Formats: sequence, structure tokens, C-alpha cells
Amino acid sequence: MIGWHMNVVTRKALALVRSCHPIPCLAVSLFVGLFAVGSGIPIMRGMEIASAVLLQQISVGLSNDWLDQKRDLLAGRTDKPSFGGLVTPAELRFGSLTAAILAEAAAFALGFSAGMLMVLMLAIGWAYNLGMKSNWSSAIPYALGFGTLPVFAGLAAETPFWPPVWLVSVAALLGVSAHFANALPDMMDDKLTGVNALPHILGQRVSAVVIAVTAMLATVLVVTLSKALEPLVAVIGLVATALLVGFASGLSLKTNPPRVVFYLLVAASLVNVVLLVLGSGR
Repeated sequence: MIGWHMNVVTRKALALVRSCHPIPCLAVSLFVGLFAVGSGIPIMRGMEIASAVLLQQISVGLSNDWLDQKRDLLAGRTDKPSFGGLVTPAELRFGSLTAAILAEAAAFALGFSAGMLMVLMLAIGWAYNLGMKSNWSSAIPYALGFGTLPVFAGLAAETPFWPPVWLVSVAALLGVSAHFANALPDMMDDKLTGVNALPHILGQRVSAVVIAVTAMLATVLVVTLSKALEPLVAVIGLVATALLVGFASGLSLKTNPPRVVFYLLVAASLVNVVLLVLGSGR
């Protein structure tokens, strides 16, 4: 009996982890942590910054599955834990709100400005889940959400600073690229449930172009404006991004674009973050 109970608890815990969208959550928090350290912030402080962002991402991820539960059932999204009843909407709601409170606590521990910006970051993520994901404005939360990440890291530093505008632009461009890549695999299911986001409006071919242009423009900004990036490293980074983005854009044109398109863009974003760290001159 005890073993059965433990098995149920384990399955539910794993279902909650899956509902967080763990790979994007970890990727975003890793990017923020790397940027923080590359900006001269001590490693421990960088880990605290990354942890606060991770909690924010968990809150947004859980709220997505909570608010989309009925849509996921209609679309037959068997990949979602809530579809099979492994986790209930009430549990997702509780987890999301708890993570939001913890994210705020972690952010305010890093400073008042960081705490107030975390309020905005949570609002942006929740605004997307509450309705902006279903219309032409769907890319705005991604651009704003990613764009605030380097600002949050700067304000959360022991000696707060503002990152340059071009770096915020890089983060915003990567966010838009990630949004289009993330939307493509679910395009048909989304239409069945009334979701008509910007990628759906523009169509598959234009979305593939947007993915390529935004991701490559972000890399061009990094390699041309980073302060101390070695030319050879810049060329390698540019080529690596071009290969990843080119492959992702090509797969985006398939009748049923695979989920790997999004992960290729995550890899391209990681290349950009590494270039930023190497080009920081610190």
C-alpha cells in the first residue's frame, strides 16, 4: 500500500515537472545565469538571479497548462500531463501561484528594483497565457519577456546596472524567433481550438522567414557590437548559428513541422549567449 502511494506521488510530481515545460524553463534560466556571470556578476549571485527567473518560468509554464486544459482536451493533446488526468487544473493553479510567490520573494531578496521588474515579468508571461497567445499580439510578450531578462540580471546585481540597448534588442529578437518556432508544431491543433496567433496569421512560409531573420539578426548584432569578441570566435559563432537556423527554417516548411525546430532555436540562442559572455571583455 505504501509502495503504491509513493508511486502515485512520484507520477504526479513528474507530471507537474512536465507541465512546467522544463527544457524552456531551464534554458531561459541558464541564459540569464550565463549573461550575469559574463557581465561580471559573481557566480553565486548569478545563480540566485537564475533561480529567480527559473521560478518565474515555472509559474508561467504551469499556468499555461492550467489555463489551456480544456483546449488541450479538445485538441487531443496526449503529450500534456493534464490530458490523462495525471495532474488536475487545481494542482496546476496551486503550483503556478506558489512559484509566482517564490519568484517574487527571490527577486526582492536581490533588490527592490529586481522585485518590481519581476512583477512585470510575471505579468507578461501570464498575459500571454490569458489571451495574447490567441491573436495578432502573440509575439509581443515573447519580445518583452526575453528583452527584460538582461535588464533583470543587471538590476539584480550587487551594483545594479543597465545593459546596453542593443543587447536588450538581441534578447527580444531571440524571443520572437523562439515564439514562431514554438508555435509551428502545434499550428493545426491550435486552429481547432480557436488560437490564431501571429504565426498562424502569417502562415508557415512567412513564419520560417521570421525565424531565420530574427535569429540571424540577433547574432549579427552580437558579433558586431560585443566589445572584446575575437574575430575567429565571431566567425565560428556566426556559422554555427547560420547552420542551426538554416536547418530549423528548412524543417519549418515541412507539412508537420517537428518539435525539434524549437530546440534548434534554443541551441542557436545558447550560441548567442556564449558569444555575449566571450565578448564581454570580463
